[in-house]
Amino acid sequence: MDKKLQQQLSTDIQTIFEGCELSSMSQYEKRQAIFSHLSNTMSYNFGLLETIHNIEVNKARIKRDPVEELNSAVFDHLGICNSITQYYKLLLEQVDIKAYCVVCDDGTPVNHQLALVKDDEHDTYSFDDVTRVVVKLGNEKENFDYDVAEAHAKGQGNKKVLGEEEFFVLSEEYVNYLVRRDNSLCDSLQTLPTNIKPVQTFLNEQAQQQE
Repeated sequence: MDKKLQQQLSTDIQTIFEGCELSSMSQYEKRQAIFSHLSNTMSYNFGLLETIHNIEVNKARIKRDPVEELNSAVFDHLGICNSITQYYKLLLEQVDIKAYCVVCDDGTPVNHQLALVKDDEHDTYSFDDVTRVVVKLGNEKENFDYDVAEAHAKGQGNKKVLGEEEFFVLSEEYVNYLVRRDNSLCDSLQTLPTNIKPVQTFLNEQAQQQE
């Protein structure tokens, strides 16, 4: 990974967890803290969105620089869904939480990106969408740790974007390339895990089974 980027991510983690004892926090608590931090510090780049809209809809000959977009999110806290989500993913990885960047058709002219996050402690995946909080499409609670049914209710993933798949996940090598982490090639995750549900739902189901 680019040294300057790595240093900034490390600084961000120190800021987010200042005064906290990381070793005593659960994965879920760390994830929630990072999500809340970005929800309250990021701004949305509406100008860039308009540029992308022109590219996608009007076929304008405008070149995008994904690395520059990510750097803008990390260093200036200004981004759109792809850079905000990738920033979120990278911060999660700093505290050993696995996440994927998911693209879906949410009914807008340009595809939307959000995060699919793994909770190793409870063996479940669920969605987080920092961008919707930033643009005030719901609060933090409504856009954190939700399942496929809730995604569909938000208009996410109920249109096809890749063959018959409702969602597809950007390959790990794409993100590696963006942030210049390494040169390794990883397989793309083309289908969603089957256990996508909010963590609290998962715990409630476990409790019911034990009764």
